[in-house]
Amino acid sequence: MDLTKDVPRSPYERLGGIVFLPRAIDKGRADLEGKLGDYLSRTGFSEVLLDFLGLSVDGFLDALRERETDEQVLEWISANMTARSAGEIEEFNRAFIDRTPQNEEEWDRYRSFLAEIGQSHRTDITRQFDRLDLDEGREVPQGGRRTY
Repeated sequence: MDLTKDVPRSPYERLGGIVFLPRAIDKGRADLEGKLGDYLSRTGFSEVLLDFLGLSVDGFLDALRERETDEQVLEWISANMTARSAGEIEEFNRAFIDRTPQNEEEWDRYRSFLAEIGQSHRTDITRQFDRLDLDEGREVPQGGRRTY
C-alpha cells in the first residue's frame, strides 16, 4: 500500500465487525513499505484500536509482515487479542464512531483541519471519522455518516 499516492480505507469500514481495522491494516502495510506519507500507523487512532484489542503495535506490524490478506490478519488478531464480547466490540465501535474533539484546543485543531481541506463551511461535521472521510475525498452526507 502506497499512502503517498492513495488513501487508506474509510475509518467506517469493518473487518471482523471492528471499525477502523481495515484502515489500520492499510496504514500498517504502508508503514512497513516505507510509503506512509503523512499518515500515522503507530499512534493516534490506530493505537486506540490496538489498545482496545490488547495488541502491541510491534506485534500487529509483525503480523502484517507475515500475512498477505485481511482474513489472515483477522485470524491472527482473533487468536491474540484480549477476549471481547460482541457487545464490547459494538460499544467500542459506537464510541469510536462518535468520537469528537474533547476540549477547546482539540476543537480549534479540528476546525483548522476542516479549513485546510476547504470544508470549514461544514459545521454539521463534528465526528473525527467524518473529518477523515472528507479529508480523503469521500462523500459525507449532511450531519455526518454515523453508521453503527
